[in-house]
Amino acid sequence: MRRIVAAIAALFLLTFVLTACSDYSTSAAGDEAVPFDTSLAVVPVMENASLEPQIIINGFEYTTPDSVSPGQVVAIRNNGSAQHSVTSDMAGMFNRTVPPGEVGSFTAPAQAGNYTFHCMYHPSMHGTLKVK
Repeated sequence: MRRIVAAIAALFLLTFVLTACSDYSTSAAGDEAVPFDTSLAVVPVMENASLEPQIIINGFEYTTPDSVSPGQVVAIRNNGSAQHSVTSDMAGMFNRTVPPGEVGSFTAPAQAGNYTFHCMYHPSMHGTLKVK
């Protein structure tokens, strides 16, 4: 009886291994692979796959989105080589520090309006976030 159980177990294991390693793909006649010229392919680079609006910092300048919705998450991408912040000129609205090469985010104010901001590390940096 032990031999029968061992033979069935070995057969089951062999069947499992063989089916796991086999290729089930089939192709109909005339359904052959066509070479694809990858030099012509357009592949989008998505560094931040989200669809959040972004404030981008390059050097010591802000690039802001045209507008954002109230309460929307706003990404901050610091492409510069220095630490920067996006700090609302109106105390308590938003304040986010982003190290060089990093991405941060904050939530836009709930009320529509124009919100001026600055970098607390570099007094010459200013921007405006339009919430509508």
